[in-house]
Amino acid sequence: MSPRSEERTKSNSFFTDCKILICVGGGGVGKTTMAAALGVLAAQSGLKALVLTIDPSLRLAQILGIEGCSDISLVPGQSYPGTLKASVVNHKAVFDSFVRRASTSPEVVDRIQNNRLYQQLSTTLSGSQEFTALESLYQSHTSGLYDLIILDTPPAQHAIDFLQAPQKLAALFSEGVAKWFRKPEAGRTGIVAKLLNSGTRQALKILEMLTGADFIRELSDFFMIIENWQSKLHDRTVEFQRLLVSPTTHFALVTSFEEAKLSEAQVFSQEITKSGYHLKRVFLNRAFPNWHLDALQIKAGNEKVVTEIKRLFFEWKLFYDLRQKLFELFSQKLPSGVQTYRVAEFIMPISDLNGLEKMALRIQEDS
Repeated sequence: MSPRSEERTKSNSFFTDCKILICVGGGGVGKTTMAAALGVLAAQSGLKALVLTIDPSLRLAQILGIEGCSDISLVPGQSYPGTLKASVVNHKAVFDSFVRRASTSPEVVDRIQNNRLYQQLSTTLSGSQEFTALESLYQSHTSGLYDLIILDTPPAQHAIDFLQAPQKLAALFSEGVAKWFRKPEAGRTGIVAKLLNSGTRQALKILEMLTGADFIRELSDFFMIIENWQSKLHDRTVEFQRLLVSPTTHFALVTSFEEAKLSEAQVFSQEITKSGYHLKRVFLNRAFPNWHLDALQIKAGNEKVVTEIKRLFFEWKLFYDLRQKLFELFSQKLPSGVQTYRVAEFIMPISDLNGLEKMALRIQEDS
Protein backbone atom coordinates (compact mmCIF):
# COMPACT_ATOMS: atom_id res chain seq x y z
CA MET A 1 0.00 0.00 0.00
CA SER A 2 1.36 3.42 -0.99
CA PRO A 3 1.95 6.09 1.69
CA ARG A 4 -0.94 8.13 0.21
CA SER A 5 -3.29 5.12 0.36
CA GLU A 6 -2.24 4.42 3.96
CA GLU A 7 -2.87 8.07 4.85
CA ARG A 8 -6.33 7.97 3.25
CA THR A 9 -7.27 4.74 5.01
CA LYS A 10 -6.20 6.19 8.36
CA SER A 11 -8.18 9.41 7.90
CA ASN A 12 -11.21 7.52 6.60
CA SER A 13 -11.25 5.37 9.75
CA PHE A 14 -11.54 8.61 11.73
CA PHE A 15 -15.16 8.88 10.58
CA THR A 16 -16.14 5.21 10.81
CA ASP A 17 -19.83 4.72 11.67
CA CYS A 18 -20.35 8.50 11.72
CA LYS A 19 -22.89 10.26 9.51
CA ILE A 20 -23.24 13.45 11.57
CA LEU A 21 -20.54 15.08 13.69
CA ILE A 22 -21.67 17.86 16.04
CA CYS A 23 -18.94 20.13 17.36
CA VAL A 24 -19.70 21.68 20.75
CA GLY A 25 -17.71 23.79 23.19
CA GLY A 26 -17.42 27.16 24.85
CA GLY A 27 -16.48 30.40 23.19
CA GLY A 28 -12.93 31.20 22.14
CA VAL A 29 -11.64 27.62 21.81
CA GLY A 30 -11.44 27.51 18.00
CA LYS A 31 -14.52 25.33 17.53
CA THR A 32 -15.52 26.81 14.16
CA THR A 33 -12.02 26.38 12.75
CA MET A 34 -11.90 22.83 14.11
CA ALA A 35 -15.20 21.99 12.39
CA ALA A 36 -13.84 23.29 9.09
CA ALA A 37 -10.57 21.35 9.47
CA LEU A 38 -12.52 18.16 10.17
CA GLY A 39 -14.50 18.83 6.99
CA VAL A 40 -11.25 19.06 5.06
CA LEU A 41 -10.04 15.81 6.62
CA ALA A 42 -13.28 14.09 5.61
CA ALA A 43 -13.01 15.29 2.00
CA GLN A 44 -9.36 14.22 1.90
CA SER A 45 -10.45 10.72 2.91
CA GLY A 46 -12.86 10.49 -0.02
CA LEU A 47 -16.13 11.50 1.66
CA LYS A 48 -18.78 13.91 0.40
CA ALA A 49 -18.68 16.27 3.36
CA LEU A 50 -20.77 19.29 4.35
CA VAL A 51 -19.88 21.79 7.09
CA LEU A 52 -22.76 23.84 8.52
CA THR A 53 -21.89 26.77 10.75
CA ILE A 54 -23.80 29.33 12.80
CA ASP A 55 -20.74 31.57 12.92
CA PRO A 56 -22.17 35.14 13.14
CA SER A 57 -18.77 36.66 12.39
CA LEU A 58 -18.68 34.80 9.04
CA ARG A 59 -15.06 33.87 9.74
CA LEU A 60 -15.55 30.35 8.40
CA ALA A 61 -17.07 31.72 5.19
CA GLN A 62 -13.97 33.88 4.72
CA ILE A 63 -11.55 31.02 5.36
CA LEU A 64 -13.38 28.66 2.99
CA GLY A 65 -13.89 31.27 0.28
CA ILE A 66 -17.71 31.15 0.31
CA GLU A 67 -18.28 34.64 1.68
CA GLY A 68 -21.41 36.17 0.15
CA CYS A 69 -22.90 32.79 -0.77
CA SER A 70 -26.45 32.34 0.49
CA ASP A 71 -26.76 28.60 0.02
CA ILE A 72 -24.69 25.43 0.33
CA SER A 73 -21.58 26.00 -1.79
CA LEU A 74 -18.66 23.96 -3.05
CA VAL A 75 -15.48 25.18 -1.36
CA PRO A 76 -13.20 26.59 -4.09
CA GLY A 77 -9.56 25.58 -4.52
CA GLN A 78 -9.92 22.02 -3.22
CA SER A 79 -8.40 18.97 -4.85
CA TYR A 80 -9.47 15.98 -2.76
CA PRO A 81 -10.67 12.45 -3.46
CA GLY A 82 -14.00 13.53 -1.92
CA THR A 83 -15.75 16.90 -1.90
CA LEU A 84 -16.17 19.64 0.69
CA LYS A 85 -19.22 21.89 0.75
CA ALA A 86 -20.10 24.47 3.36
CA SER A 87 -22.85 26.86 4.37
CA VAL A 88 -23.45 29.59 6.94
CA VAL A 89 -26.98 29.00 8.25
CA ASN A 90 -29.34 31.83 7.31
CA HIS A 91 -31.71 31.67 10.27
CA LYS A 92 -34.58 33.70 8.86
CA ALA A 93 -34.49 31.94 5.48
CA VAL A 94 -34.54 28.51 7.14
CA PHE A 95 -37.38 29.45 9.49
CA ASP A 96 -39.38 30.95 6.59
CA SER A 97 -38.82 27.79 4.56
CA PHE A 98 -40.10 25.62 7.42
CA VAL A 99 -43.23 27.79 7.76
CA ARG A 100 -43.91 27.54 4.01
CA ARG A 101 -43.70 23.75 4.10
CA ALA A 102 -45.76 23.45 7.29
CA SER A 103 -48.53 25.91 6.47
CA THR A 104 -51.79 25.05 4.74
CA SER A 105 -51.89 27.75 2.09
CA PRO A 106 -49.85 30.58 0.51
CA GLU A 107 -52.24 33.08 2.09
CA VAL A 108 -51.37 31.80 5.59
CA VAL A 109 -47.67 31.98 4.74
CA ASP A 110 -47.97 35.60 3.60
CA ARG A 111 -49.98 36.52 6.65
CA ILE A 112 -47.52 35.13 9.15
CA GLN A 113 -44.41 36.38 7.37
CA ASN A 114 -45.89 39.89 7.33
CA ASN A 115 -46.63 39.67 11.05
CA ARG A 116 -44.11 41.91 12.81
CA LEU A 117 -44.02 39.70 15.88
CA TYR A 118 -43.06 36.71 13.73
CA GLN A 119 -40.37 38.76 11.99
CA GLN A 120 -38.77 39.43 15.36
CA LEU A 121 -39.27 35.98 16.88
CA SER A 122 -37.95 34.07 13.89
CA THR A 123 -34.50 35.62 14.31
CA THR A 124 -34.14 36.76 17.91
CA LEU A 125 -36.29 34.53 20.10
CA SER A 126 -34.29 32.28 22.40
CA GLY A 127 -34.09 28.89 20.72
CA SER A 128 -34.86 30.08 17.18
CA GLN A 129 -31.25 29.94 15.99
CA GLU A 130 -30.78 26.50 17.50
CA PHE A 131 -33.98 25.35 15.81
CA THR A 132 -32.87 26.62 12.40
CA ALA A 133 -29.43 25.06 12.82
CA LEU A 134 -30.99 21.66 13.52
CA GLU A 135 -33.54 22.17 10.73
CA SER A 136 -30.65 22.78 8.30
CA LEU A 137 -28.92 19.67 9.63
CA TYR A 138 -32.10 17.61 9.31
CA GLN A 139 -32.82 18.74 5.76
CA SER A 140 -29.23 18.10 4.66
CA HIS A 141 -29.24 14.66 6.28
CA THR A 142 -32.53 13.55 4.76
CA SER A 143 -31.42 14.73 1.30
CA GLY A 144 -28.99 11.79 1.18
CA LEU A 145 -26.44 13.92 -0.68
CA TYR A 146 -23.65 13.69 1.92
CA ASP A 147 -21.59 10.97 3.54
CA LEU A 148 -20.84 13.21 6.51
CA ILE A 149 -22.35 16.44 7.86
CA ILE A 150 -20.44 18.48 10.43
CA LEU A 151 -22.43 20.98 12.48
CA ASP A 152 -20.62 23.85 14.18
CA THR A 153 -22.85 24.90 17.07
CA PRO A 154 -22.95 28.36 18.67
CA PRO A 155 -20.93 28.79 21.86
CA ALA A 156 -23.19 28.26 24.84
CA GLN A 157 -22.83 28.65 28.55
CA HIS A 158 -23.94 25.03 28.66
CA ALA A 159 -23.65 22.78 25.63
CA ILE A 160 -26.90 21.10 26.51
CA ASP A 161 -28.74 24.44 26.10
CA PHE A 162 -28.26 24.07 22.36
CA LEU A 163 -29.85 20.64 22.35
CA GLN A 164 -32.81 21.61 24.53
CA ALA A 165 -33.58 24.89 22.76
CA PRO A 166 -35.88 23.49 20.03
CA GLN A 167 -38.05 21.75 22.65
CA LYS A 168 -38.33 25.02 24.57
CA LEU A 169 -39.27 26.84 21.38
CA ALA A 170 -41.95 24.25 20.58
CA ALA A 171 -43.28 24.54 24.15
CA LEU A 172 -43.67 28.29 23.70
CA PHE A 173 -45.82 27.71 20.62
CA SER A 174 -47.74 24.86 22.21
CA GLU A 175 -51.52 24.59 22.16
CA GLY A 176 -51.65 25.23 25.90
CA VAL A 177 -49.98 28.62 25.53
CA ALA A 178 -51.35 29.69 22.17
CA LYS A 179 -55.00 29.24 23.06
CA TRP A 180 -54.79 32.01 25.67
CA PHE A 181 -53.92 34.58 23.05
CA ARG A 182 -56.23 33.65 20.18
CA LYS A 183 -59.11 35.83 19.13
CA PRO A 184 -62.59 34.44 19.65
CA GLU A 185 -63.10 31.90 16.90
CA ALA A 186 -65.05 28.66 16.69
CA GLY A 187 -66.27 29.10 20.24
CA ARG A 188 -62.88 29.91 21.74
CA THR A 189 -62.30 33.03 23.80
CA GLY A 190 -58.76 34.35 24.11
CA ILE A 191 -57.28 36.35 26.95
CA VAL A 192 -57.23 39.45 24.74
CA ALA A 193 -60.97 39.30 24.26
CA LYS A 194 -61.50 38.74 27.97
CA LEU A 195 -59.39 41.77 28.77
CA LEU A 196 -61.33 43.92 26.32
CA ASN A 197 -64.70 42.63 27.50
CA SER A 198 -63.88 43.16 31.16
CA GLY A 199 -63.04 46.77 30.56
CA THR A 200 -59.48 46.59 31.91
CA ARG A 201 -58.35 49.44 29.71
CA GLN A 202 -55.69 50.59 32.12
CA ALA A 203 -53.78 47.30 31.84
CA LEU A 204 -53.93 47.49 28.06
CA LYS A 205 -52.74 51.09 28.09
CA ILE A 206 -49.70 50.09 30.10
CA LEU A 207 -48.96 47.26 27.68
CA GLU A 208 -49.36 49.62 24.73
CA MET A 209 -46.97 52.12 26.30
CA LEU A 210 -44.39 49.41 26.80
CA THR A 211 -44.78 47.52 23.54
CA GLY A 212 -46.59 49.74 21.06
CA ALA A 213 -50.26 50.21 20.29
CA ASP A 214 -50.42 47.32 17.84
CA PHE A 215 -48.66 44.77 20.03
CA ILE A 216 -51.81 43.14 21.44
CA ARG A 217 -53.33 42.83 17.97
CA GLU A 218 -50.11 41.40 16.52
CA LEU A 219 -49.78 38.95 19.40
CA SER A 220 -53.33 37.70 19.05
CA ASP A 221 -53.06 37.38 15.28
CA PHE A 222 -49.71 35.62 15.57
CA PHE A 223 -50.92 32.89 17.87
CA MET A 224 -54.04 32.38 15.77
CA ILE A 225 -52.22 31.83 12.47
CA ILE A 226 -49.48 29.57 13.89
CA GLU A 227 -52.24 27.10 14.76
CA ASN A 228 -51.68 25.72 11.26
CA TRP A 229 -48.11 24.66 11.91
CA GLN A 230 -47.51 24.50 15.67
CA SER A 231 -48.09 20.71 15.73
CA LYS A 232 -45.58 20.30 12.89
CA LEU A 233 -43.09 22.34 14.88
CA HIS A 234 -43.52 19.92 17.77
CA ASP A 235 -43.20 16.91 15.43
CA ARG A 236 -40.00 18.33 14.00
CA THR A 237 -38.39 18.64 17.44
CA VAL A 238 -39.18 14.96 18.02
CA GLU A 239 -37.45 14.11 14.74
CA PHE A 240 -34.46 16.25 15.79
CA GLN A 241 -34.19 14.28 19.01
CA ARG A 242 -34.25 10.95 17.22
CA LEU A 243 -31.53 12.14 14.87
CA LEU A 244 -29.33 13.46 17.69
CA VAL A 245 -29.42 10.23 19.72
CA SER A 246 -28.78 8.04 16.67
CA PRO A 247 -25.65 5.83 16.97
CA THR A 248 -24.33 7.43 13.76
CA THR A 249 -24.53 10.94 15.26
CA HIS A 250 -21.30 11.65 17.12
CA PHE A 251 -20.37 14.61 19.29
CA ALA A 252 -16.94 16.24 19.33
CA LEU A 253 -16.08 18.48 22.27
CA VAL A 254 -13.54 21.24 21.60
CA THR A 255 -11.65 22.84 24.47
CA SER A 256 -8.32 24.50 25.19
CA PHE A 257 -5.48 24.32 27.70
CA GLU A 258 -6.92 26.95 30.04
CA GLU A 259 -7.96 25.52 33.37
CA ALA A 260 -11.33 27.32 33.23
CA LYS A 261 -12.03 25.92 29.75
CA LEU A 262 -11.14 22.40 30.86
CA SER A 263 -13.51 22.70 33.83
CA GLU A 264 -16.22 23.94 31.48
CA ALA A 265 -15.54 21.04 29.10
CA GLN A 266 -15.80 18.58 32.00
CA VAL A 267 -19.34 19.81 32.68
CA PHE A 268 -20.17 19.69 28.96
CA SER A 269 -19.01 16.07 28.66
CA GLN A 270 -21.11 14.99 31.62
CA GLU A 271 -24.23 16.74 30.31
CA ILE A 272 -23.82 15.29 26.82
CA THR A 273 -23.47 11.69 27.93
CA LYS A 274 -26.10 12.00 30.67
CA SER A 275 -28.63 13.09 28.06
CA GLY A 276 -28.03 10.02 25.91
CA TYR A 277 -25.87 11.58 23.19
CA HIS A 278 -22.73 9.89 21.88
CA LEU A 279 -19.60 11.82 22.85
CA LYS A 280 -16.80 10.26 20.81
CA ARG A 281 -13.96 12.79 20.67
CA VAL A 282 -12.42 15.60 22.66
CA PHE A 283 -10.03 18.02 20.97
CA LEU A 284 -7.55 19.99 23.03
CA ASN A 285 -6.99 22.87 20.65
CA ARG A 286 -3.97 25.18 20.61
CA ALA A 287 -1.94 22.78 22.69
CA PHE A 288 1.78 23.10 23.37
CA PRO A 289 3.67 23.44 20.05
CA ASN A 290 5.51 20.34 18.92
CA TRP A 291 8.89 21.79 19.72
CA HIS A 292 11.69 19.39 20.59
CA LEU A 293 14.44 20.25 23.01
CA ASP A 294 17.04 19.36 20.38
CA ALA A 295 15.67 22.18 18.26
CA LEU A 296 17.00 24.66 20.79
CA GLN A 297 20.43 24.99 19.25
CA ILE A 298 21.80 28.51 19.73
CA LYS A 299 25.54 28.42 19.17
CA ALA A 300 26.44 31.95 18.27
CA GLY A 301 25.89 35.30 19.92
CA ASN A 302 26.20 36.82 23.33
CA GLU A 303 26.33 34.11 26.02
CA LYS A 304 24.05 36.10 28.33
CA VAL A 305 21.44 36.37 25.56
CA VAL A 306 21.65 32.63 24.85
CA THR A 307 21.24 31.83 28.55
CA GLU A 308 18.21 34.12 28.83
CA ILE A 309 16.55 32.57 25.76
CA LYS A 310 17.06 29.07 27.16
CA ARG A 311 15.65 30.16 30.53
CA LEU A 312 12.53 31.57 28.90
CA PHE A 313 12.13 28.45 26.80
CA PHE A 314 12.20 26.13 29.81
CA GLU A 315 9.81 28.38 31.73
CA TRP A 316 7.31 28.11 28.89
CA LYS A 317 7.83 24.36 28.70
CA LEU A 318 7.20 24.04 32.43
CA PHE A 319 4.00 26.07 32.02
CA TYR A 320 2.71 23.73 29.29
CA ASP A 321 3.83 20.63 31.19
CA LEU A 322 1.61 21.73 34.09
CA ARG A 323 -1.26 22.30 31.65
CA GLN A 324 -0.64 18.84 30.22
CA LYS A 325 -1.10 17.31 33.67
CA LEU A 326 -4.43 19.13 33.98
CA PHE A 327 -5.49 17.69 30.64
CA GLU A 328 -4.48 14.19 31.71
CA LEU A 329 -6.62 14.53 34.85
CA PHE A 330 -9.48 15.81 32.69
CA SER A 331 -9.09 12.88 30.27
CA GLN A 332 -9.25 10.34 33.09
CA LYS A 333 -12.74 11.59 34.01
CA LEU A 334 -14.13 11.23 30.49
CA PRO A 335 -16.55 8.39 29.71
CA SER A 336 -14.95 5.22 28.42
CA GLY A 337 -14.46 5.10 24.67
CA VAL A 338 -13.92 8.83 24.22
CA GLN A 339 -10.78 9.59 22.22
CA THR A 340 -8.70 12.66 22.99
CA TYR A 341 -6.61 14.66 20.53
CA ARG A 342 -4.05 17.38 21.11
CA VAL A 343 -3.90 19.77 18.18
CA ALA A 344 -0.69 21.73 18.40
CA GLU A 345 -0.74 25.50 18.34
CA PHE A 346 0.01 27.31 15.09
CA ILE A 347 2.41 30.23 14.96
CA MET A 348 0.27 32.08 12.40
CA PRO A 349 -3.55 32.29 12.49
CA ILE A 350 -5.42 30.00 10.09
CA SER A 351 -6.88 32.19 7.36
CA ASP A 352 -7.42 30.00 4.28
CA LEU A 353 -7.91 26.47 2.96
CA ASN A 354 -4.17 25.78 3.08
CA GLY A 355 -4.14 26.53 6.80
CA LEU A 356 -7.10 24.19 7.34
CA GLU A 357 -5.22 21.45 5.47
CA LYS A 358 -2.28 21.85 7.86
CA MET A 359 -4.64 21.65 10.81
CA ALA A 360 -6.29 18.54 9.36
CA LEU A 361 -2.85 16.96 9.06
CA ARG A 362 -2.12 17.64 12.74
CA ILE A 363 -5.43 16.09 13.72
CA GLN A 364 -4.59 13.05 11.65
CA GLU A 365 -1.09 12.79 13.14
CA ASP A 366 -2.59 12.60 16.64
CA SER A 367 -5.16 9.97 15.61
